[in-house]
Amino acid sequence: MDRYRDRTRTLKFDAVFFDSGGTLYGYARGTDPTSAEVADGRFSRLAAAFSAYGHHLDPDLIKTHLIPCEESCIKAFGHGCNFFRMMKVFCEELTPGIKPEIVACLTDAYAGPRYASWLYPGISDTVKALSESGLYIGLIANTYWPGFCMDRALDGVGLLRYFKTRIYSGDVGIAKPDPLIFSLAEDIAGLQGKSILYVGDTLEPDVQGASEVGWKTAFHMRRGFSSDGKADLDYNDAGELLKFCLKNDEH
Repeated sequence: MDRYRDRTRTLKFDAVFFDSGGTLYGYARGTDPTSAEVADGRFSRLAAAFSAYGHHLDPDLIKTHLIPCEESCIKAFGHGCNFFRMMKVFCEELTPGIKPEIVACLTDAYAGPRYASWLYPGISDTVKALSESGLYIGLIANTYWPGFCMDRALDGVGLLRYFKTRIYSGDVGIAKPDPLIFSLAEDIAGLQGKSILYVGDTLEPDVQGASEVGWKTAFHMRRGFSSDGKADLDYNDAGELLKFCLKNDEH
């Protein structure tokens, strides 16, 4: 315990929370077509999953009913919309009475994978290094992915073990920049009054939202523009983020 305290005294923050898409993951960067294939493949993945549980549905039939279901659920559930709730509605329309355990499996098939190739260069090593330095690492994401899908995807790329607290907007019904979602993270992690850095790629939800509750912020300039001084750090390379977090304020 004494060794842990000695190490943490050299850290600039007590905790670092990350956004997900645009911060950890990119989408179809360069010539990588996988993200588009994942989205377009949801109809065939669902058809295969339904078939495995004895419901034989044509992918075109699924597509015809799924797209308007997606749109209506986003409107109906608002910030509380996630794929699991949407899939419940969809199954009631096409296969009434299907068990929720099966709906969860269908939800995973609908969500599909997130590939390690989507991760920004160096971000895995940075998250690992921050965790091993003694920082508390967490994640707050505005997402329709339910927690069990997000956790499975993070585990698949080797990152889940580092994120001790994970808050997903579709699960809790609160979305950034609402200060309640940042306060919820503090409460769950037991970090009230601690120095926390939030790392994201959007100005209003990420930088403004976290700043308004007293957190420091780092802005990932993936779109090529800066925060114009709104964030405490603007960075392109994950190594810059690592150096910023591990800087000893005593020197």
